[in-house]
Amino acid sequence: MNEVNYITPSLDEGYSPEAIANMENALEEFIVSLLDIKPEDANIAVFRGLKLTIKGRPRRLSELGNVESPDDPMKIELMIYNKEQIEEVFEFIKNNGFPAKNEQGSQFIHIRVPKPSRMQLEELGDEVIRRTNSACTRLMKIKTNTGLRIRAAMEKEYIDQRISGFAVKKIDNALERITKEIKIVGVIKRKAILGSFFKTVERDDNDIVKIINKRIKLEKDKIAKEQELRLKDEASESQGQTTVRVENENIRNNDEQKVEELNISSNST
Repeated sequence: MNEVNYITPSLDEGYSPEAIANMENALEEFIVSLLDIKPEDANIAVFRGLKLTIKGRPRRLSELGNVESPDDPMKIELMIYNKEQIEEVFEFIKNNGFPAKNEQGSQFIHIRVPKPSRMQLEELGDEVIRRTNSACTRLMKIKTNTGLRIRAAMEKEYIDQRISGFAVKKIDNALERITKEIKIVGVIKRKAILGSFFKTVERDDNDIVKIINKRIKLEKDKIAKEQELRLKDEASESQGQTTVRVENENIRNNDEQKVEELNISSNST
């Protein structure tokens, strides 16, 4: 039996529940932060960063116009703020290898971008690693800050050493569990971004990949089991319907036979 879980209900301390809740929130916020990292946006990021010189001053495209991709990540709409700069920006974009179109009198330049290169995808993967490490560091800060509060509470005799020990142990267990979950989520995101280009680069990537593969296998086994049970239920239901149909047919035949016998008997009389 887990000693920490066993004695938790009888402990009078609020340090570990608060720390664990903060760690859980850090995990959720980390997951949400990964949603805005998309492979299809890699070229848009590069496009926004392109610089051209206007009136002797280097300017990013994102400073000169609004860069969006409303319908297709491979198609960018650039709305130039200053109409006088449209032609210059348009030529700059074409000279940088991006197929572009601009209708006469329109402030919009429509650009088609290629699929992200391996290098661009790896840069996104590196960004996921940075956010993963940052989230893990945040967990450590939560543990450290809570540990300082627990120590201060002991010194002021708000809690005794026994309660302090169990609180610290619960926090350590949560730190290990949630840190592992953050790393798992990070590797899953990197695999989704890099696809066939994915490779293990962090120290514990290999162990995390094994955990992910095990989870995938368990999920597939679960789905297969559910499908098997569903098919058995459908077969059983079908068999039951067949049995009822046969029984009804037999009853109807018996009734028809009885009616026929009564008719024969009546005719004979």
